[in-house]
Amino acid sequence: MKAIIAAGGSGGHITPALAIAAELRNRGVEILYVGNRAGMEETMVTRQGFAFRGIDVQKLYRSFTPRHLLFPCKLLRSILDARRIIKEFKPDFFVGTGGFVSGPVGFAAHQRHIPIFLQEQNSFAGITNRLLGKYAQRVFLGNTGAQHHFPGNAELFGNPINPTIFARTAPVNLSQYGMQPGKFRIMLVGGSQGSVVLNKAIVQILDELVAHSIELFWQIGTYSAATFLPIAKTFTGVFGFEFTHSIAEMYNASDMVIARAGALTLAEIETKKLPAILVPLPSSAENHQLYNAQEQQKKGIAVCIRQKELTPDRLLNTILAMKADIHSYKKHFLPTTPHMDAAKNIAASILTTIKENQCLDV
Repeated sequence: MKAIIAAGGSGGHITPALAIAAELRNRGVEILYVGNRAGMEETMVTRQGFAFRGIDVQKLYRSFTPRHLLFPCKLLRSILDARRIIKEFKPDFFVGTGGFVSGPVGFAAHQRHIPIFLQEQNSFAGITNRLLGKYAQRVFLGNTGAQHHFPGNAELFGNPINPTIFARTAPVNLSQYGMQPGKFRIMLVGGSQGSVVLNKAIVQILDELVAHSIELFWQIGTYSAATFLPIAKTFTGVFGFEFTHSIAEMYNASDMVIARAGALTLAEIETKKLPAILVPLPSSAENHQLYNAQEQQKKGIAVCIRQKELTPDRLLNTILAMKADIHSYKKHFLPTTPHMDAAKNIAASILTTIKENQCLDV
């Protein structure tokens, strides 16, 4: 059996695509990954040993730019390129996880009557998945909030995440980070580039956090590391860093999280059962991070603060209130989350559906 998988543009789309691809490969499916030529997905895909074909795709910018004039021509060419790849590879099905790359490939698959399966990470579905959803056999949701976009063919399966996040259960050695057992500990997740907004807010309340015996793992990121790393080093119990391979262990040693509201970050911290203060990125596509954060808040496991309402005082007061009531937040977590086995369950469901279709054709 063969499958084409397409996703690109951001790690939020690529990571679940690769997780599903790995599970399908474990079940004997030959995978061809189609992504944007010279995009970040090419490096990520080839590193994991998957065959890769690149096409030239242009995203649809949300504010006017002269590049819009090229969009129709590039879209048509990318669809034709995808049709050519499908004709050569002859896949049994197509899997898309959103992003502008999966659009032309998914549409080409529809034109050639290839069964389509989609995975949607966010509580507000992206435009590509919304457009392809009417052609899909099944849509696997990461959050229930997107259900209304796909009437009749969607089901909650969770978001496929890095298995090492939940496989690692040992905490870090706190002494190497200048921390002490028994302290209340926060993990600030800013992403690989870091969140300047979160960094600027947290740096102004470090004195108060230390005074309340609160320690901090601070993912500053690369963008503003030169500004904030030297400040972090002046505080006992505050460990600032650009990037780490020990994030799973840091989660294990933390009591709560401060983060943006990307779907995969939320899947990780929900799997780790960590209450969170979420500050959605207002420039996220169609403001989907706000919907993600609001869904977590409705579950009783997070507090959502809009970026325009974020101040150092608001952040500090929210931290102290959540610290005082942390056990109430933790009681709202389910014993397990669907994210842990999402990739396995999605792969199994796809293959079951394909086999059922083959039996019906016979």
